[in-house]
Amino acid sequence: MIRRPEKRLFTRKPLGLLLATLLVPAVLSGKAYAAADSVSTKTYNRLTEAQEFITNSQFAEAKVILDELVTSVNDNSIDKALTYQLIGYTEMSQNNYPKAISAFMETLSYEKLPEQLRINIGYMVAQLYAAEGEYDKALDFAREWFVTLEAPTADQYIFMANIFAQTKNYSEAVPYAVKAIDMSDDPKETWFQVLIASYFELKQYQNSEKYLKMAITNWPTKQAYWEQLASVYLMQDKMEPALVTLQLAWKGEWIEKEGLIQNLIQLAVNEGIPEHAARLLVQAMDRGVIPENAKYVDSLANAWLAAKEFDKAIASFERLSDINGEAKPLEKVANIHLQQAQWKEAEKAARAALEKTSDKPGNIWFALGMALAEQERFDEGISALRKAKAYDYSSRKAGQWIKYAEGLKRQKQWVEQNRNS
Repeated sequence: MIRRPEKRLFTRKPLGLLLATLLVPAVLSGKAYAAADSVSTKTYNRLTEAQEFITNSQFAEAKVILDELVTSVNDNSIDKALTYQLIGYTEMSQNNYPKAISAFMETLSYEKLPEQLRINIGYMVAQLYAAEGEYDKALDFAREWFVTLEAPTADQYIFMANIFAQTKNYSEAVPYAVKAIDMSDDPKETWFQVLIASYFELKQYQNSEKYLKMAITNWPTKQAYWEQLASVYLMQDKMEPALVTLQLAWKGEWIEKEGLIQNLIQLAVNEGIPEHAARLLVQAMDRGVIPENAKYVDSLANAWLAAKEFDKAIASFERLSDINGEAKPLEKVANIHLQQAQWKEAEKAARAALEKTSDKPGNIWFALGMALAEQERFDEGISALRKAKAYDYSSRKAGQWIKYAEGLKRQKQWVEQNRNS
């Protein structure tokens, strides 16, 4: 299948140590608690000692100090709040995200926590929830954090876009992702992915097209972007650009031709626009992009059939039978005629199918029997149905139709007898 744009940009990777390394030095700074109660000298010294252990990746030693400290300091004090904060960083450094979240939440429960510290820790909690895949919880903290930023950076904008996308708030994700890309001299590939994915989910294919072109310009060897661009053209019924996109990608050997057309067709059928797939195939064959072989003619016939363009489907199935010499396409033609109560045409197609190779002739005899019975040629129809009944795979339905045809025959005879009496 055509790969949908990827929007899962948060992974449970070992980001804890990096974040903790950046943030731990600020834990005991004056700014961390200047507006709060004063931390005791004893607690400050012990926290400083634990902080040095964390900085040197000596987490076990830090944990001993913090576990002892958290049980000895007073509840609802700045001492306990900062102790839990440092416990959170310790756990985060070791990628123990649930424990880190729990510790940070203890810090946030302290009523007199300085506002900026509360916001920063809330941002950390948002990132940890995101890393754990709990995006709704991440969004709660991220919203509160983002509104406090005076001049958000591109990284901060894309963080919000990611959270919105993961919570399926695609319309809210879009402006954040656009802003991140527009304000950056070197936007990252994942930023384009979250924006394209959001547009795709919103079915805003023209906007997807714009940013897919930009992604291809930056990363021309990425197969997924070529496939997705062709698919959004297909969604918009832009056959010429879709073909040009495929030809450029094939020429550059960035995508494999075999199977891609089939994927595009399946995508269009799944999206409820099989006629787009059929027209793409017709143009691709007419321009020599793909050969008019059994594989692609079969795809064309089935695309027309899914679009309920029955005359075009019939013509394509007949062409397919000419190419591969098999009965199956003509059996499908017979069934299409049967569905439309075109009994004579169904009979003709079934008889033509019987002249070709078939791995299940019973199904063809069954179609012929139905067509004949509906024309009130009951004896011929019952004869054909009995031949169908001789095969295990068609025996049951043929038996049912034999009873039905015999009933119609008796009914017709009764009507004629009473008409003449």
